[in-house]
Amino acid sequence: MSTDRELENWSVAAIPLGEWDPPEFQRLQLRGEVFNHPGFRHGEFIRTSDIKQVDGSRVTTSGGSVYVLGTPDRLYVKWCRENGHHVPTQEEPLKLI
Repeated sequence: MSTDRELENWSVAAIPLGEWDPPEFQRLQLRGEVFNHPGFRHGEFIRTSDIKQVDGSRVTTSGGSVYVLGTPDRLYVKWCRENGHHVPTQEEPLKLI
């Protein structure tokens, strides 16, 4: 049995550092349904701490947690397509600029 923390129906949320900060200074966090996390019920909706590293489908946050990304939220995928952002794929679910 896997002990990796998994996120399903995930999306990326951009959090501004301050009221007047430009987009490139935003913090990025994940939101989604978490599984195999000791602090949450299976399927509970969470927001992670800031994204620090992406290695394929494995994302490390500033809090030191590692999440394996499953299926992204369909509305997030649609938003990415419509707004010219990276569209999540199985090979490259998340791409940071």
